[in-house]
Amino acid sequence: MGDEDPVGAYDQLGRDLRGLIESLLPDDWSWDGKRVLDFGCGAGRVLRHFAPESDRAEFWGCDIDRPSIAWMEENLSPPLHVFACDETPGLPQEDGTFDLIYAISVYTHLTDDWAGWLLEHHRVLANGGLLFATFLGDGMIGPLTGEKWDEAKIGMNPLLYGSPWDKGGPITLNSPWWIRAHWGRAFDIVELKPRSAENPPSGHGIVIARKKPVQLTVADLQALEPDEPREISALQHHASQLRDETLQLRAVIGRLEDERDRRSTDSRTSTDDLAVYREQLRKVEGSRSWRLTAPLRDAGRRVRKHR
Repeated sequence: MGDEDPVGAYDQLGRDLRGLIESLLPDDWSWDGKRVLDFGCGAGRVLRHFAPESDRAEFWGCDIDRPSIAWMEENLSPPLHVFACDETPGLPQEDGTFDLIYAISVYTHLTDDWAGWLLEHHRVLANGGLLFATFLGDGMIGPLTGEKWDEAKIGMNPLLYGSPWDKGGPITLNSPWWIRAHWGRAFDIVELKPRSAENPPSGHGIVIARKKPVQLTVADLQALEPDEPREISALQHHASQLRDETLQLRAVIGRLEDERDRRSTDSRTSTDDLAVYREQLRKVEGSRSWRLTAPLRDAGRRVRKHR
């Protein structure tokens, strides 16, 4: 949240995000009688600002970080309701429980489980319920990867598999066309903003989606969009991104192994770092993205070999 005034920044950003959510909800929206889920609520950065409405609506929050949930249970519940969830898809609520789910800076980090979570949110939303989510697109690609935006190169491109959460965790880049194609199978896309700020053009993208009355599977959501050439060009670029990522990890692992071998008296730091980077490499090479792009990497190797 910054070093100068982290508490003030935490409070202000939470207020601003609450305002952003309200500004993009339908004109006829009312909190009266609604059930709302903050998916990935952390320590209540946004959720706590809905406490004044808790006398006329139910506000729930969930997160994978148990200490944050424990703190909220002690300090904010009641009036808010909170529970811990796992990284893999699954929520304890019955079908159709919520009228609104908002997920700020969550789908930005979902990799192989994105489709499972999207279907789980579809399940627990009431008919016509809304999903408000942010994504990483052309407003964030430069700061995160140093690349220039090219929508033909980005569909759903997960990166940094296995990166520790205290270092930001994995990230997932999305193009609006890809969200419309894949999320649009389960939801009507009500609004889709490529970035939250226009001047300068930066920030997370925003999508508001309304539940469709459909029954789908993870495979249905993951299937490539027919007659969409950007699916292939995005996969080709993703294969290059993953290849570069693994080469960088192997280089770091090699350097740390050399350092460990040279330091005969105290190699604990290098050993600990080695374990982290080896785990990152293992997760990249075990990911669905790695398997999906394997034929493209193989083809690229054959082309380079015969040049």
